[in-house]
Amino acid sequence: MRPDDLTWFLTLAEYEHMTDAAASLGVPQSTLSRRLGRLERDLGAELFDRHGRRLALNSRGRAVRQHFLAARAELERGEAEVRRLMDPETGTVRFGFMHSFGPWLAPRLLQAYLRLHPRTDVRLTQGTGAELAERLGADDCDVVLCSPRPAEPTWGWLPVRRQPLALAVPASHPLAPRTRVTWAQVAEERFVATPPGYTTHEALADWAARHHARPRVRVESTELATVAGLVSAGFGVAILPADDPMLQVPGVVFVPIDEQLERPVGLAWTPQAAATPSVRAFIDVASVPGWDAVGT
Repeated sequence: MRPDDLTWFLTLAEYEHMTDAAASLGVPQSTLSRRLGRLERDLGAELFDRHGRRLALNSRGRAVRQHFLAARAELERGEAEVRRLMDPETGTVRFGFMHSFGPWLAPRLLQAYLRLHPRTDVRLTQGTGAELAERLGADDCDVVLCSPRPAEPTWGWLPVRRQPLALAVPASHPLAPRTRVTWAQVAEERFVATPPGYTTHEALADWAARHHARPRVRVESTELATVAGLVSAGFGVAILPADDPMLQVPGVVFVPIDEQLERPVGLAWTPQAAATPSVRAFIDVASVPGWDAVGT
């Protein structure tokens, strides 16, 4: 069965007349007759009762017609869905972001985007940086807000923020009043950290490695807010983004570090996702300076 069988067969079933159907389709009657003969041979059954040029659908033809109508309706729905997806105002954006960006940075980007494209269908998902990269690769997301940049070289990347990292300490800690802290001053401290693979964990490890040392990690958590809470409770000190408003926990003081430690944040996407107008518009909004100040 060929894709164009839907069109000519349903037209022939409507007219039940070879000459009239051929004229409607703009094809020679002989061509239409050959197509019908081929389809009937492929199916192993006659679909019309013949009365000269006049045809009448039989029970087998009516069964085929019912399924052809359903198939045509599905195709039309599929075409309509593709047109909707390719419309930048009514398409879909599957947006993923890291948990730590959920309370503040991701909503600001969504607010900036939906202010310009309010009819877009935005579907959200959260995860770690590694999980979001996997979802991009599996085509489960179109664009993700993450740190660090995924390793796949063919994916797009738009830097949107460089978060300065600072030492978070309990308010009662001897280092809390300082305006700057060095590795030598924290070398013997117990750290609350994220697990290996997380940006803040790697920043802490790199800082220690510069001084030929390893941090003494007391406890780990995948949630930065939990890390801040544990610092507040006196479990240790931590490396955290200093500009994250959701980490300004009572009882925690952020002390600048004498060496530049940063967490790069950006949008990542696949080439095929960027071909969708709604996703392209999402990326364009993120490329305009100042969107991350929305709502502040």
